[in-house]
Amino acid sequence: MQTPIFSPSAPPPAGFYSQAVRASNLLFISGQLPLNAQGTLIPGDVTAQAVQTLTNIQHILEAAGATLSHLVQVTLYITSIDHWPAVNAAYAAFLAGVPVPPARAVVPVKELHFGAIIEIQAIAVLDS
Repeated sequence: MQTPIFSPSAPPPAGFYSQAVRASNLLFISGQLPLNAQGTLIPGDVTAQAVQTLTNIQHILEAAGATLSHLVQVTLYITSIDHWPAVNAAYAAFLAGVPVPPARAVVPVKELHFGAIIEIQAIAVLDS
């Protein structure tokens, strides 16, 4: 059985998709952009955008009864590999309290929706 997960603290879907879907004890979080809860791109550099995107993921996890510690895989899409050091530092600081860092991939892309610098999708394993 699949259950959609929605957090009013994260941006609403801008298309035909769920913020996240729970399937058994897995949570699949759709790609999150650095948008506020009203769906507006936040201003700022890649660090500010990374923190907003991770905050959106945290809100969705909380709506599913989970925390950042439940993450098992994260994929980051960035518009330039030059952003790698700043993104890595922001990511490490945001997940500093996580006992087991999730597996991760960083994928450079040409561009992202709304002119964002970063997008992050994730998978979490939830408690039964």
